[in-house]
Amino acid sequence: MTAATRGAADVGELAIGQVGLGSITVPHREGYRLYGQPVVAGYDPAPQARARFLADTPTATAHGSLAELLADPRVGVVDLATPHHRATRLPVVEEIAAAGKPFLVQKPLAMSYPEALELVEVAEAAGVVGMVNQNMCFTPSAIALERALVGERVVGEPAYAQLLCQYQFDLDLHPWFGKDERWWTAGLSIHHLGLLQLLFGPPETVYALTGHDVSQPGVTVDGWGHLALRYPGGLQLVLVSTGTYYGPEPVRHGAEAVWVQGPQGQVDWRPEGDVVVSTRVDGGSDVERRSIVPHARGTWFPHAFGLTMAHFRQALAAGRTPLCSVQDNLNVMAVLEATYRSGAENRVVPLAEVMGDRWDPAYGTGSSHGFSDWSPPVPTAVAAEEDVA
Repeated sequence: MTAATRGAADVGELAIGQVGLGSITVPHREGYRLYGQPVVAGYDPAPQARARFLADTPTATAHGSLAELLADPRVGVVDLATPHHRATRLPVVEEIAAAGKPFLVQKPLAMSYPEALELVEVAEAAGVVGMVNQNMCFTPSAIALERALVGERVVGEPAYAQLLCQYQFDLDLHPWFGKDERWWTAGLSIHHLGLLQLLFGPPETVYALTGHDVSQPGVTVDGWGHLALRYPGGLQLVLVSTGTYYGPEPVRHGAEAVWVQGPQGQVDWRPEGDVVVSTRVDGGSDVERRSIVPHARGTWFPHAFGLTMAHFRQALAAGRTPLCSVQDNLNVMAVLEATYRSGAENRVVPLAEVMGDRWDPAYGTGSSHGFSDWSPPVPTAVAAEEDVA
């Protein structure tokens, strides 16, 4: 069994056990509470992390080992937020898979394509379902964007797209952010690569400019990664992304400027905004615009975390493959690998070169390989207001 689930389950049997209780798990739990996703247990090797978890979630159990958490009969799904380094992540995934637990794993899945493939093969050998926490795909506005572009085909067949993210991201005091062999594309642009995979699928080729700002002392490796992507269907896409910009016109992470153009119109999008569709009038210079309002307005933090887990648990309960499955995410990891290979060698890198037998030129959009027809819940506060009304 690979991407498919074992079969349908009762969603009530899929309570959450968190593995790794660092700072990122705080907005996880905020989002989970907002969308009614129950956290019943947690594990972290650090006693202080377990204490913070209990203070935040007093009804849950803080286990003293991973084995204890996995043996907890209430835990039906694992929220894995350990660091993405192989030495830390691989043995944890192996233990989770051996216990037969489905898991949602923090992105990036790994720091390289071979390491990501190793994790996927562990999950496949055990027959467990894994999803990568590409939470940008689950902001309320991104859900609306996917349904407009892929479901309703509001621009027709996309021909050109671009994304701009430029701001200052210094990390002087952080112990390992910006200090790995790979940083910017692996740590930040991975959000964008996940969204692009959902909307357009894997590109055929990648050409990248990567580099380092020597005046940025907290980042010792790549601080930017600008990509030119060409897709099997003819789409061309430019991603401009940097954390080294300290000029007067920043475009911060969380406020990325994205637009997609096709023969029937153009879509503009921001992670926390509406989806704006622009169309030419009678082929002339006049333009008509309409705004597609997200199903439920909300911020990236914490709404996207709650919606990601809600999607995963609904997919498991329905016996469906989740969006952003670990198998689907191999395409994202291949773009990541091609980015660093291209930047180092100054050449166009085909994804087939990275993926080998896993490369599929007819793969299509990521949304066609998962539970795209799921029904996102509304936040509990909104639901309560609707009940009163």
